[in-house]
Amino acid sequence: MASGEIVKVAILYSSLFSHDGEKRMIGGIETYLVELARLCSDIGIEPTIYQWSERPFNKRIDGTAVRGVPVLRRPYDQRPLALFRAASRNIDLESDLVIFGSDAQSVRSPCKRAVSIQHGVSWDLPARFLTAHRLLQRRPLGTLYKAWLRRRFMALFARCPNRVCVDYNFPNWYRTYLVGQPCGRDWVIPNFANIASTQQLSLRWKDDRVTKVLFARRYCEFRGTRILAEAAHRALHCHPDLHFTLAGEGADEQWLRSFFATESRVGFVKYAHEESLDVHLRHHVAIVPSLASEGTSLSVAEAMGAGCAVIATAIGGITNMIIDGYNGLLVSPSAPALSAALDQLVKDRARMRGLGTNAYNVAAESFSLNKWRARWRDVIETVSRL
Repeated sequence: MASGEIVKVAILYSSLFSHDGEKRMIGGIETYLVELARLCSDIGIEPTIYQWSERPFNKRIDGTAVRGVPVLRRPYDQRPLALFRAASRNIDLESDLVIFGSDAQSVRSPCKRAVSIQHGVSWDLPARFLTAHRLLQRRPLGTLYKAWLRRRFMALFARCPNRVCVDYNFPNWYRTYLVGQPCGRDWVIPNFANIASTQQLSLRWKDDRVTKVLFARRYCEFRGTRILAEAAHRALHCHPDLHFTLAGEGADEQWLRSFFATESRVGFVKYAHEESLDVHLRHHVAIVPSLASEGTSLSVAEAMGAGCAVIATAIGGITNMIIDGYNGLLVSPSAPALSAALDQLVKDRARMRGLGTNAYNVAAESFSLNKWRARWRDVIETVSRL
């Protein structure tokens, strides 16, 4: 590290653990921040993750300290500042590093060595997913509410002068609202995946009798559970050699289990992040059917790194990852579109394999964990010279 050596890093986020500190949360951003803490530790910077909590707690994830800061009694918009103030008591704001784990956690501060992470457009959801207020779910108030959200997320992004985006979709959108050029320093660092070996890839195609399809997402409607269920129901009826695995947890779990209660060719599993590569290697096709709210999807990257043929909806940063017809299939977020794409691949196994091979090659070149770590190290070294 350069002359202004960074000794500590405070990483600020809402929930690596549940707010009571009892349960570790599983998701793309959580995985991202744990890996970022590991990188900091490997290059000699001591990481501590600070999160919202009901009461103080101290936990560890892979050797990284996670501290719960009791901010939940404060109004929602005041919690990031309270979290930052708690973290700032344990670091030197002149010389150490602050990483806002999402731009929603960012605050304006005199700290020059602060970096905010923008994880993609998340407010492209229908209003019913964004608010419980029925009047805001319909026009004309819904239109005004969405406009307010756009302005809010632009303001959040501008709070920190050093910003890492996980895709090109957000900065392109952001520039359409600016009169001039963006201020500050911006980097685009796509999400990462572990990359399989060529020996691991070859084992997948030894059994040609069954096509195994994986849905590895949080079980919630905007991640596509309902359209996936409809598409899977049709595909299972048309193709007797098809098997689906649904991997995850979430609010729609009981709904999914009930929907597939009589279907023996649908299985449910849960797995830890470090098991993701092995799980994907046991499947031929991965479906990522999100309705909205995607950066460079960790689920897509993991599927590509394992050489799966990917069927994904053309949402957000996914379009930075998949070239339709080359390394996967991009479809509209609807059950008929998913069904048609899956039908194509089941009937043409050579194409399925070709898409998986191209996906693997792109992931190895662009989305490997080593490349992600190198890009982030460049960011940290740049910020250390400020």
